[in-house]
Amino acid sequence: AVVSTQEYGKQWYQRRVRGLKDMTRRDILINVAVFIGFLVLCMGGGGLMGAITRNDFGDSSKWYTELIKPSFNPPSYLFGIVWPILYLLMAIAAFAVWTKTGIKEQPTPLVIFFIQLALNFLWTIIFGKTKDLLAAFVEILVLLFFIVLTIVFFFRVKGRAWTSLLLLPYLAWVCFATALNWKLYELNKDE
Repeated sequence: AVVSTQEYGKQWYQRRVRGLKDMTRRDILINVAVFIGFLVLCMGGGGLMGAITRNDFGDSSKWYTELIKPSFNPPSYLFGIVWPILYLLMAIAAFAVWTKTGIKEQPTPLVIFFIQLALNFLWTIIFGKTKDLLAAFVEILVLLFFIVLTIVFFFRVKGRAWTSLLLLPYLAWVCFATALNWKLYELNKDE
């Protein structure tokens, strides 16, 4: 029998909710593709931002090396270790939420996730390319708000509250980055 696209979508969603044991090969392939998509979006986007601003941060940046830095400024290599881990955790959390909510059934958690991810990438451009420390600080405050909102909405997804825990290291790191951004602004505003 021919099944309408809408009916197939409902059947597919119901199978996805029941779990892996009831999934068809097609469902599994869709889930794998979506997981890879989240990995590419989070890690690839982060990598792209790193590539675009590679000469604007760290030891290879004349501007950044000449900034007066606070005592708690971490070594440059640490950013290259921390961010891939955080982007991986974000991708896993977003995918897990997607397996419960989809993007059409309950879009709000993932829409907020995508907004915070875009803000994350935007901060890199504002700080690194425009070198506007105050604008970067204001933007990172907005980013922090959306990270907290993402954590709250992920926590509320039935059966996926644990995904909010995956975002706590990200929240902690961005809180640290916010303090660092403010201190860099404060120490260098007259330069």
